[in-house]
Amino acid sequence: MGLQGERTREWYQRASAVLVNGVSSQFRYWGDEDTMVIDHGKAGHVFDMDGKRYIDYQCGFGPIILGHGEPLVSAAVAEAAGEATSFAMTQRREIEAAEKVIATLGWPDYMRFTNTGTEATMHAIRLARGVTGRDVIIKFEGQYHGMHDYVLFSTAGVPVSGLGSRLEPVPLQSSSGIPESIRSYIRTLPFNDLDLVERTFRDEGHRIAAVIIEPMLGNAFGILPQPGFLEGLRRLCDEYRTVLIFDEVKTGFRVALGGAQERFGVTPDMGTYAKALGNGFPVAAVAFRDWVAEGWRRGGISQAGTYSGSGIASAAASATLDLLRTGEPLKRVRQTGQALMDGLEKVLADKGVEGKTVGDPAMFSVFLGEGDLNEFRDVSKHDEERYEDVLFRMIRKGVMPCPDALEPWFICAAHTEDDVATTLQVFEESLSESLAGD
Repeated sequence: MGLQGERTREWYQRASAVLVNGVSSQFRYWGDEDTMVIDHGKAGHVFDMDGKRYIDYQCGFGPIILGHGEPLVSAAVAEAAGEATSFAMTQRREIEAAEKVIATLGWPDYMRFTNTGTEATMHAIRLARGVTGRDVIIKFEGQYHGMHDYVLFSTAGVPVSGLGSRLEPVPLQSSSGIPESIRSYIRTLPFNDLDLVERTFRDEGHRIAAVIIEPMLGNAFGILPQPGFLEGLRRLCDEYRTVLIFDEVKTGFRVALGGAQERFGVTPDMGTYAKALGNGFPVAAVAFRDWVAEGWRRGGISQAGTYSGSGIASAAASATLDLLRTGEPLKRVRQTGQALMDGLEKVLADKGVEGKTVGDPAMFSVFLGEGDLNEFRDVSKHDEERYEDVLFRMIRKGVMPCPDALEPWFICAAHTEDDVATTLQVFEESLSESLAGD
């Protein structure tokens, strides 16, 4: 029996007649009987076309930090829409939002807006290559940096078995349609292995334009950096005059107000931001230090975007940051997330199931298996079949994390204590049913 009710199924059939697989992003496709169609969201919940309510821990894959339909953000966007939004010139709201982004993050000297996380990382990599005059990029296994060719290698969607030896990792292509020559410009390394990064720099540091990294693995259980790892990357990038890019599309304005730089105490040369920056509205940004900004300031390194810094995007970012900077939303996020992490681990222990929660209270995953998770290769120890069975049971009961364990549970400020209590009860019931084979 699939997840779709009668009206949701009808709407999915309509979607399938005009959208490939009924979706506009392949990550949303769960199969013909389980792919959902949502009518609306409110606070920490979403409602399908049958009117069934779900506690939403997908939060749009991370953008919803305040809650669905947050009134002040919606009002700011409505006001901007009424005054027109695209002018082919810099606009007032864009400047106001940029000032708030830089003040909130604390470390950048300059920034530019763009529309999506994919665009942000694409522009960041081109800028890094332009200012260094080098071609090679280092990324880490299990990390996802968007849908452009230069980063679609060894992402969380590839089989661990295809990554080759840890000492000589293979950049495993994540999609057809990428020219084979692109592979020569990318080096993929295990996360949290500073020795291998140092060896790579010794061998070809003169060719490395940038290290791009999610400071925690946003598409692989939320695995955290070990002490000294990010600091080591900072040291190596300084030594070799390589650009250190923090991809904070998921962590930015979520794991801390100042993002991963505040959370982990390491400052990059560039940062890419999206998702929580607009509480669900499409907005993204590239932020950087002055020496990197010089590349765009002098010209010759292309960057453009018709809708970059639009009135709607800028209004959403400005209003979202105004609320986040009060401190209360992220305080609630951390309290809720920690209560869930503690409660989920207690259920696992009570049921005698080996497992733990991994990540940060704002975005974490549930790992079913033994040992620690330090890098993407460790995810092979996870009981994927059991987890998926439990999660689909939970969704049928009205609690909706992503059924793919690699994708974190996202917490928003609108989740309540009642949501936590219901979630823990449903998790316990679903786990018990799964263990019993019911």
